Amino acid sequence: MTDRRALLAVAIAGVAILAMSFVNGWIIHDREIRGEGFRHSEVLLSAWRSVAIPVLSLAAILAAATAVGAVVILARPGALPRWLLVAGAVAVVALVASSLVPLSWDGFTMSIDLRPGLLTALGLLLAVVMLVAAWSAAGLGTGALAPLAIGGLVVAGAAVGGRWAVLTVSGPSNQAWEDGAYVRSADDLPPLTLKIEDGTYRIDDRWAGTWEGSGGWTITVDGDPACPDARGAYHARPGGEDEADLHFVKIVDTCRDGERASDLESGIWVRQP
Repeated sequence: MTDRRALLAVAIAGVAILAMSFVNGWIIHDREIRGEGFRHSEVLLSAWRSVAIPVLSLAAILAAATAVGAVVILARPGALPRWLLVAGAVAVVALVASSLVPLSWDGFTMSIDLRPGLLTALGLLLAVVMLVAAWSAAGLGTGALAPLAIGGLVVAGAAVGGRWAVLTVSGPSNQAWEDGAYVRSADDLPPLTLKIEDGTYRIDDRWAGTWEGSGGWTITVDGDPACPDARGAYHARPGGEDEADLHFVKIVDTCRDGERASDLESGIWVRQP
């Protein structure tokens, strides 16, 4: 491989990794919610979403920086030391390879499994191409192989630990709601505001009473002056584009012949800041 072709390969591979990083499919995010019933969801994540941050997003940034370095050297030979391209490529390989390691988080009512998607494999292939091309462009001998391999293993190990820390520390709550205000977003229906606070709830001047959670995503409403003898039970799960938003599914509620259930089940309740 000629010097110019090697540098072009580094630049193209780095840009390709950056472009791919915005596409969903790097991490497969499996979530199982247990309790009164069973829910399972599978979401594909890009390098810039949720638990893919910061490891895969950092890999995309380093790939782009390495590509820029290759372009600079192409334009002005000698402007940068070429070993920087190798170091950048090694880091990208290590970070992407760390995402091949599956991780799991288990809570009382929820479990999360993370496993690599197709784009992680493609990204790793591009990162290896970038590393081989950078090695060729830098003209490094076999003497640099051992320290770079050790450095790559250290980065990969730290990345796996970082992914686990992000999943554990910022792991999901075992309940889908928080105290605060939610506004109903529903087509052709007037907005309503749900306020949850210290075990009570209020929906404007229509409904109010006690709010009790069980099983992480099941709530019971009771003691409503509008229907004091009608106890309602619902599944409250994340809805909409933001996991902080809520969507209610009725289990049973006879309040006002289903009026309260109609209000709660209609649309998505958007969490207010």
